[in-house]
Amino acid sequence: MATKKQCKATTNAGNPCSKKANESGYCGQHDPGPGVKAADLGEPERHELDTLESEGKTIQVDLMAHSPEFQRYEMAKRVAHTLAQSTLVPEAYRGRANDCFVAINMGHSLGMDPFQAIQSIAVIEGKPCLYGDGLIGVVRASPKCVWIKESLSPDGKIATCETQRKGEPHTISATYSWDDAIQAGIESKFNWKKHPKRMLQMRARAYCLRDAYPDLLKGLGVVEEMIDHEDTPPPVTQYDLPKQPAPPSPAFDTKTVTLSEVEHAINQSDSMEELLTAGQLAKGLTDQQEISTAKITYKKMRTALMEDETTT
Repeated sequence: MATKKQCKATTNAGNPCSKKANESGYCGQHDPGPGVKAADLGEPERHELDTLESEGKTIQVDLMAHSPEFQRYEMAKRVAHTLAQSTLVPEAYRGRANDCFVAINMGHSLGMDPFQAIQSIAVIEGKPCLYGDGLIGVVRASPKCVWIKESLSPDGKIATCETQRKGEPHTISATYSWDDAIQAGIESKFNWKKHPKRMLQMRARAYCLRDAYPDLLKGLGVVEEMIDHEDTPPPVTQYDLPKQPAPPSPAFDTKTVTLSEVEHAINQSDSMEELLTAGQLAKGLTDQQEISTAKITYKKMRTALMEDETTT
């Protein structure tokens, strides 16, 4: 009885090909053809599933499990699960392994390691964004960037960012002034009152680098810019006021408080204690639309205070 000849090729998994060989000693998949050595072909084409025979049984091996990309994703899942249980990650990621996993993979596409990604990527109104420092770090780490220069006018009211992209004949620059902030209606916000020069710098940087390197930044927003947007407020249910707030300020009567008084108190808060007191005033509001607006204002100020504490 004639013996079945087996293909002499080896699969990507490192196992011998189990297919029947022709006169050349290879199967139709791996046959190098006349006058061509198998070594000249390089790595053979991948099979999605490879059939192996062991002890009379036929089994199938998923070669995707052996690909570097598949293994990286599996490792990212494990790291995400670990980080989600840590207290050394931003509060938004604690207990949320899926969010950690997405942030880690977004960071990977930007050239970041998992820990850098978790610290540099935030979610603002459901959209992943980069902090300004992470933004310039991603660009400077790329060979596409030749240099970046940032400057501030002598009066501190105009910030400029300029960059030279490799292969481009001209530089790309952007400016952002205090007049621009006034026109946008953001000059009275917490961070703009406390750190006006820094906020001008972040705006100019965001505009310049997003225009010059859209392929690197992949459409990600900038945290310092997104927290000022009020175009699409997120669901009100995400902005619950404190369940056990501090006693109300005696300067206000919660029975006759108005929305403008509540927002003024919130925007003037310089600490979390003052913010809790201002949040208590919202109990005097009865109109649901005004309550929703107050909750949004409260949440944004709380985020700004937390970021301010981090930077200081």
